[in-house]
Amino acid sequence: MTIKAILFDLGNVLVFFDPRRSSSAFAKAVGIPEDEIWKLFFTSELENEYTRGKISSEEFYQKVSEHFPKKLDFRTFARLWNDIFTENTEMIDLIKRLKKNYPLYLISNTNDLHFEFVRSRFPIMRHFTKYFPSHLVGRRKPDRAIFQHVLEEIKLAPEETVFIDDISEFVESAKSLGIHGIQFISRKELERKLARLGIKF
Repeated sequence: MTIKAILFDLGNVLVFFDPRRSSSAFAKAVGIPEDEIWKLFFTSELENEYTRGKISSEEFYQKVSEHFPKKLDFRTFARLWNDIFTENTEMIDLIKRLKKNYPLYLISNTNDLHFEFVRSRFPIMRHFTKYFPSHLVGRRKPDRAIFQHVLEEIKLAPEETVFIDDISEFVESAKSLGIHGIQFISRKELERKLARLGIKF
């Protein structure tokens, strides 16, 4: 069956991210060892709730700030939290070419502050027909429900779509529903795999 839409992950596909840069900055700003910062809200259940939209940015900030010896205002908190992204410039031209023939959709495990920052900062985001960030869908990859939600919204069969993500577990989850899956390694490798599916670019 012909591919009618392309679904992209965000992090380490369209934009690179280094959360250690943020955790290091937080550690210096509030006087807590970086490992504690990491456990406190980078890999915690609190972060999980935030990326599923269960709590707001303000609530996330308030809950995290309870553990800071030195307090940060919300604006400073947001700046340190968002200072992790750089654009994958190699993908810009490919995205522009794919957009000429296919609607592009974004499926990302993210949160309100990160998503709004990336959307406003990086022009590559303008080429997508619609976004499906986890904090608005209420589900995170690899939960199959996030892919089912997207398929229902775009009104396509699984085999009419291809999903691209750098994490193999997420790709396999999409494939289990019948979506074509590609693990992103490099643009060159991605182009080869897209061509095998008959995708024009």
